[in-house]
Amino acid sequence: MGLKENVEAIKQELSTEEQFLESVIKAEGFFKKYKKLLIALTAVIVVAALAYGVTDYIKNKNIREANEALAALQANPKDSAALDTLKSKNPALYALFSFSQAVKSNDVKKLEEIEKSLKDPVLKDLAAFQSASLNEDEKALTAYAQKQDAMLREIAVLDDAFLLFQQGKSKEAREMLNQIPVTSTLYQVVQSFMHYQK
Repeated sequence: MGLKENVEAIKQELSTEEQFLESVIKAEGFFKKYKKLLIALTAVIVVAALAYGVTDYIKNKNIREANEALAALQANPKDSAALDTLKSKNPALYALFSFSQAVKSNDVKKLEEIEKSLKDPVLKDLAAFQSASLNEDEKALTAYAQKQDAMLREIAVLDDAFLLFQQGKSKEAREMLNQIPVTSTLYQVVQSFMHYQK
């Protein structure tokens, strides 16, 4: 290696160091210029991360406490402390538990209360059907069956027809049963009813 080559290598090394120093000076200038903005941005990111962590922790804690309360209620449905915990930590699960208890005990008044107070359309629909069915209320069953979005529409028709058969109104009951289409999974039950009531 000659002297000329050594000089070129040293020049290149110095040039690289100069570029590094230049970029450090530029970065320092950039930082000084935008120091407040960078600190504010970092603070916002840290606060957002902390808020997300705290929110996630609280959410998981509420879920865990609601599940523990539900387990306690399944063991003892009369546990008022667990009922209050479930109601405060997870109102939707509380509504579902209340509905299941009302159905289990055939408590029509509770079902009617649930139907009026609920926002969940599925539970509201189920409560409406269950209370009409338990009351053996022909008008309520007919009104339920006439709703196009009723989940248990065909079962309500079947219940209503059964009540009519019990009252000796076979003609009206048959007309009611004719509302259930051939494609329904209940069609075999309808056929049995029609055959049985001849």
